[in-house]
Amino acid sequence: MTIHDVPLVQPPIVPWISFRDQRCWEAVLHLGRKVAWKADTVIQRPEDEVSGIFLLRSGTIKVAAASPGGLQRTLWLMGKGSVLGEAAMFGRHPYMHEIVALEDCAAVGFARATVMNTLLAHYPKVSAALLSNMAAKCYIMSTQVEDTTFLSAAQRLGRFLYGVCLTRGTRHVRLSHATIADLLGLHRVTVSNTVSALRRAGLIEADTHDIVVADMARLAAFTAEAPPPA
Repeated sequence: MTIHDVPLVQPPIVPWISFRDQRCWEAVLHLGRKVAWKADTVIQRPEDEVSGIFLLRSGTIKVAAASPGGLQRTLWLMGKGSVLGEAAMFGRHPYMHEIVALEDCAAVGFARATVMNTLLAHYPKVSAALLSNMAAKCYIMSTQVEDTTFLSAAQRLGRFLYGVCLTRGTRHVRLSHATIADLLGLHRVTVSNTVSALRRAGLIEADTHDIVVADMARLAAFTAEAPPPA
């Protein structure tokens, strides 16, 4: 069974924002400036001033909250088609989070004046894309609270894997156990143990580098059940 053979189901909301269709931006790219970030570059830090937004054209970035003591919790990942900085710009406050490039990234930056006076005023499809980006972040935050409250660790991991596979069109999840644990607010050992349990249950295939979902239909059914696999 391929990813496209799975019956159409509303995918779970996962903390990985991307929009494959970027056509609405094509007409306005000339109004911005191209930027590039190397892997591991800190793009923004808490309290940095916001001068505009960035449309991510390729690569993946991480948005993380940090405590005064230096602890961090990843809030979400952002891929191509996602927008960085719109909430802070519209709210007129500095960045609240640390934002880091996980791999080499290309983006287009739009100044605040361009967004407010040109994009919003004359490009309704771009305005809709900005709203969709903000809505995705709101849904991620509310879903994280609900999942933490109501679901077991195994169900949370199952929902995450199922949602990532559906939204990204692949059965391969190329994230480390540590990264997944950070995204879900779990301990890395908990994720590793749960991955092993899902593998024994036949829901995940053995693979050296990636987590590979073996049976999308069974994984979908599992996420709706209460007891985790032993």
